[in-house]
Amino acid sequence: MDAQGHVRRRPEVYSRSRSSGSPRSEGTGGKDTRSRAPARQAPTPHPKRTPGASTPHPHPSMNAPHRSPTSWPDARAIAARAAVKEAAHTTPVMRPLSDALGQVLAAPLAALTDLPPFDTSAMDGWALSGPGPWRLPTGAKGQDHPGILAGHGEMAPLPDGHAVRIATGARVPPGATAVLRSEYGTDAGDGWLHASPAHPVVLGQDIRTRGQECRSGDQLLPAGTLVTPAVLGLAAAAGYDELPTVRRPRVEVLVLGDELLTEGLPHDGRIRDALGPMVGPWLRALGAEVMGTRRLADEADVVHAAVAESTADVVVTTGGTAAGPLDHVHPTLRRLGAELLVDGVAVRPGHPMLLARLARETSTNQGDPENTEPPERPARPARHLVGLPGNPLAAVSGLLTLAEPLLRTMTGRPAPDPGPAPLAEAVQGHPRDTRLVPVAFRQEAAVPLRFNGPAMLRGIAAADGLAVIPPGGAKRGTEVDVLDLPWSASATEQPSHTDQAGQAGQRTDQAGQRTGQAPQRTDQEARQRTAQARQRTDQARPRTARATDGEDISPQEGPA
Repeated sequence: MDAQGHVRRRPEVYSRSRSSGSPRSEGTGGKDTRSRAPARQAPTPHPKRTPGASTPHPHPSMNAPHRSPTSWPDARAIAARAAVKEAAHTTPVMRPLSDALGQVLAAPLAALTDLPPFDTSAMDGWALSGPGPWRLPTGAKGQDHPGILAGHGEMAPLPDGHAVRIATGARVPPGATAVLRSEYGTDAGDGWLHASPAHPVVLGQDIRTRGQECRSGDQLLPAGTLVTPAVLGLAAAAGYDELPTVRRPRVEVLVLGDELLTEGLPHDGRIRDALGPMVGPWLRALGAEVMGTRRLADEADVVHAAVAESTADVVVTTGGTAAGPLDHVHPTLRRLGAELLVDGVAVRPGHPMLLARLARETSTNQGDPENTEPPERPARPARHLVGLPGNPLAAVSGLLTLAEPLLRTMTGRPAPDPGPAPLAEAVQGHPRDTRLVPVAFRQEAAVPLRFNGPAMLRGIAAADGLAVIPPGGAKRGTEVDVLDLPWSASATEQPSHTDQAGQAGQRTDQAGQRTGQAPQRTDQEARQRTAQARQRTDQARPRTARATDGEDISPQEGPA
């Protein structure tokens, strides 16, 4: 058990074969871990398959040991730590400023110059030297002196007791002691400038001194900062033409299900695919580069081939994570020797979700002088698979529980701080599991939305976030954490950079600790933060408050 009292379980490793003397059954634990199923003779290794060949497989539920689901906080923490090594060894991608919007800084942003790089005028007016009145320069006959304009090089020193016209942003001449705004000075045409008695001149007024904002070498932003338009402007001012950014993890989406239609109305027992159009864009909003979305038939060999041959860093599947006759994700992971990091989560909806680390692939015939066949495939880094349930809202739950923390680590982003909000209505809870409920914000409260069943998307489509309801439920007015959606107003707020980000591993370990603990805030602080974070959402997207419906959340609830 960890410090918070959560039970920690060893990840399960699916193995292709076992030696005859092993006390373990196939696919039932890690090294030196006793099997939870009776020992049996090890199966023979899978023969080399030829294209088009079909290999019979046992029913997915056969030899599958009973497992307790991982708690919801633990599952998020495990997902956040799963790709720490991969994130730490990712080579940054240099991107021009025009192509860096929405990326994440792979290194701290340090100033390449002083800002401002020289003393400049903050206002249109006159540069002054010493106390007034001040002598004005004379221009050519019949013409005023043009003064100092922005973009010009260093000017001649300004003598004591003299003044010269200057524009905003222009370089202040040597010897200038202040700038007098145009509206505060009087030029009577006699060659002398007088300051208004109501606005006496103060030494250094309206001069932006060199290095006022930063000095060359100062750290402006930490690694892990999301590149926003404001960050682009700061980077340009600080002297950058391109930025080091974290490589976006490549993700492929595999939608499983023979019953799914890609167009038209449902008919003959078939329904429209709601996950194909939704999951890819959702993953892009989480910082992934989505290679594509493929729809697969419910055939074991088809699913196995798609996962095995994918070149993505993360494979996301939808459906097929339970133990039915057409659920092929677990058998596929066993055939690939995958390591199960999370296999079921104590959350509703979405508890059949899973997270696995796919085995590193190495060529089977490299270094064998008598083998004339070319190597099958060179070694490649470990990949991950996120298995989402097939019900739409359950899949959303899986995205925010497992995919978001995993991709957050891979993209180097800091962990979000779930914002607490009081519930406008009581929400019934599951007896044992955490519950995620779509909510919309009204004033300072989170209003639970009615359509929150595992197969429903109507609620989440109108939601501002998902409220985290603890086992047993929550009463009206109870402060609960709310998971922001990637496109919600509060999700775009940049986290505080007071504590600068460290290495990827340190960030994700801290993320895991925060995930498992409720934020420690007073009611007053929580309500202030809620009011500030949600006010814009209310103004931008007005909605009608709705109460929860009577969703069945009994222990006999279905697999979603």
